[in-house]
Amino acid sequence: MRAKETPMQVSERLFTSGEAAEILQADTTSVVKWVNDGLLVAYHTPGGHRRIRPRDLVAFMRAHGMFVPPELGATRVKVLLVDDEPRILGAMKRALKAHEGAVELLTARTGMEALVMLGSEKPDVLVLDIVMPDMDGLEVLRRLKGRKETEKLDIVILSGNLTAAIKRKALALGARAVYDKPISAAELVRLATGRPAASHG
Repeated sequence: MRAKETPMQVSERLFTSGEAAEILQADTTSVVKWVNDGLLVAYHTPGGHRRIRPRDLVAFMRAHGMFVPPELGATRVKVLLVDDEPRILGAMKRALKAHEGAVELLTARTGMEALVMLGSEKPDVLVLDIVMPDMDGLEVLRRLKGRKETEKLDIVILSGNLTAAIKRKALALGARAVYDKPISAAELVRLATGRPAASHG
């Protein structure tokens, strides 16, 4: 990464394969392979060169449990939280105001609404409650992981009645993680960004 770059400069630029390899502490060949395998999102210039957005690099690092450098992690992560309880959505919106520099929170109340929003909002992380009226979280997860355009989406499952069987099924369907409800704002920031929430008190 270039010396003395501000978080704003990092968020506005694109990385080459070599620069991404340096950040990931990997060789360029591995980065190219990850891009070709669809594990790391990249764009191609007219000349055929790969360019990687900071948010896509962060998503890759987060999905693989890697440390996210503070200057790179400063890029806001867009999270879509899906829960049919307005009280929970409202409380999370209020709690995350203190972390709005790290997370942009979008909300939906049904699985169908979430599927519609995915096309226009393109969140980095989808957090799904299991119990919803029209389509449960596991069904939404199954559909998204079954589509090529959304199979790499980072998805986290929440359950108010978490069992070992539910956790196994969610992970088998492709969820990154499964958590008990309720989840705190600090925990949501951590799982979305790969970093502990900053203290605001």
